Amino acid sequence: MRALIIAHGIGDVNYLKELLPSFDTVICADGGAEYAYKCGILPHYLIGDFDSINNDILEYFKLKKVKIEKYPQNKDFTDTELCVYKALEEKCNEIIIFAGIGSRIDHSLGNIGLLHIIKSFGADGCIISENQTVYICNDILILKGKKGDLVSIIPFGGDAKGITTEGLQYSLKDDTIKFGYPTGISNVMTDDICKIKISSGEILVIKQSEI
Repeated sequence: MRALIIAHGIGDVNYLKELLPSFDTVICADGGAEYAYKCGILPHYLIGDFDSINNDILEYFKLKKVKIEKYPQNKDFTDTELCVYKALEEKCNEIIIFAGIGSRIDHSLGNIGLLHIIKSFGADGCIISENQTVYICNDILILKGKKGDLVSIIPFGGDAKGITTEGLQYSLKDDTIKFGYPTGISNVMTDDICKIKISSGEILVIKQSEI
């Protein structure tokens, strides 16, 4: 089962339209519902405290009988985090977050942290946009892209040890990248597929391609 969570960061509506047919469950986080509205689709769930959604759009989805879960503004979870838990509750084993990166660094970093939670529940997850995808890896990650795409490897939460890569211009073999050091920024794919393996720790892997 594949879930698409539509957050309220920066995203391209046309790209979202291309994504939608491949998902079993679509969940909107608060103001992310505006993307669904512009695409002309009905999400399976609309979740949040509704402090950022346009009220007319909220009323539209209510009339369309979309399942709405409203939470108080004073809560211990972000709206996107609640959407992740809903996707896990729905037994989704792949969770994609669209518009998870935006103008607020705190929310962007928080959403990246959600990839760790998704991984801890045994599911796969990423944050996706029209030209960038963010993953968390603690074992093996196989990336599909194009020759020349940029791939950055960044330690997450501590040192990343035993990193080995295939299909990247600057290869690593059982190497360590210390937490906080930008050593793994801007590597380059030498083929349409690359493989990254890590034996200890976690890494953020960010693939960037030209639009």
